[in-house]
Amino acid sequence: MKNTFLSRTVFWGIVLVFVASCTKDDGVELNENGEVIHPEKGGQIVSGDPELNNFIIAAKDETIYTVDAQTGEETVIYAFPDLTDFVGPSDYNNGTIYVTSDDNSINALSVADRRFLWDRYMLEFNFGSMGETRPICIDGVCYASGGSGVVVAVDEATGNLKWYYTTDPNGKLDYVLNVNKPPIVYGDKVYVFSNKGYYSNLPAYLHILDKETGGLIQKQKLPYEPSGVPVFMENTMYLPAKNLYVIDLDTLNTLWMFEANGVGTPFVSGDKLVVSAIPYGQSIGSVLYCLDKNTKSTLWEVETGANSLWAPLIVGNVVFSNYDKGTNFPSATNAKPFALDLRNGEELWKNEDVSVDFSPVYANGILFTHGHDILRNKNDEDSVGLLAMDANTGETLWLNPLFKYGSHIVPLVVADNGVFGPSYYRGKQN
Repeated sequence: MKNTFLSRTVFWGIVLVFVASCTKDDGVELNENGEVIHPEKGGQIVSGDPELNNFIIAAKDETIYTVDAQTGEETVIYAFPDLTDFVGPSDYNNGTIYVTSDDNSINALSVADRRFLWDRYMLEFNFGSMGETRPICIDGVCYASGGSGVVVAVDEATGNLKWYYTTDPNGKLDYVLNVNKPPIVYGDKVYVFSNKGYYSNLPAYLHILDKETGGLIQKQKLPYEPSGVPVFMENTMYLPAKNLYVIDLDTLNTLWMFEANGVGTPFVSGDKLVVSAIPYGQSIGSVLYCLDKNTKSTLWEVETGANSLWAPLIVGNVVFSNYDKGTNFPSATNAKPFALDLRNGEELWKNEDVSVDFSPVYANGILFTHGHDILRNKNDEDSVGLLAMDANTGETLWLNPLFKYGSHIVPLVVADNGVFGPSYYRGKQN
């Protein structure tokens, strides 16, 4: 049983690493005017059977829960020591939840038995810190980076250490030089993006490691720190680092660049790429762009409010994202979810009565997030929490107010047909 006392840290947010969402291309077909071609389907903009969704993996403060995807009813899986925070989203495979906590460890929990299985500290540190990344569990191995900039690969079943790699240029393991984004596994390599150093002039780097041994294959200086999660597909990397760089993975040469003053996590579907960005020369507002990845031209653009760089998600012919109306509180958001027609950027729906905290998570016709359903009750009680929305209309289906207060992680949805998360979930891309 895990009994280490964990000190709370301010940092619990989402450390991004891109990965392709587990959703399938199940969108209802629209014509060039954005109208449903098959109205007999009931005017839906996406298809999918919500009954395939089983449960959501969620957290409130130091407790990990599963939440019934149909009813919103929660079940306690495991309560960690007081003041524990987690980095989300978690990962899931074969009945086991994998989650990183702020004592610099990866933890495994059994859903069926609701018990703690194992933990693995990312080398010698076992105290509250900042900079841990969420775990990426693929092919029997979990990868993550600790607060000291040390990347580890551990056995998924036992937590035994397979290899480690430090991003410190001198090989140190105990010097807080910088932190990393979550590792990305693509093919036979692990890609690690280190941020600029805290206490030095060390620039951001890309470290390419051998997947089996953790040995360094190549190290490349980056123009800027990653501002979103890189996308890997078709031997090409789409790197958001202030600008969006499209890079050939064989040569690491830049094929083309989309210039901006900040870009978020892109999503690529067919010949289209959507990305949230702060336009070049600006600093306040953001725009959702749809680009033709072959011609590099902008097909359409839609203003998305304050300069929050949300991670849009494409399902079939529909783009889901958020419009941030801004707040008077630092680091707070007031984001309104919406759906657009991928072909022309026209609005399909927008829910002004819900304010959400996370980029969209889609699974089988349903969107899951944490937020405030403003008109849910007359006195506004029990109107904040984990919620489910109909992806076709934006209507809130259920809300669990247990998750009103405290710290939370991005939800992960376990369904009969896969595991679903935000656009940057999961660590392996094919």
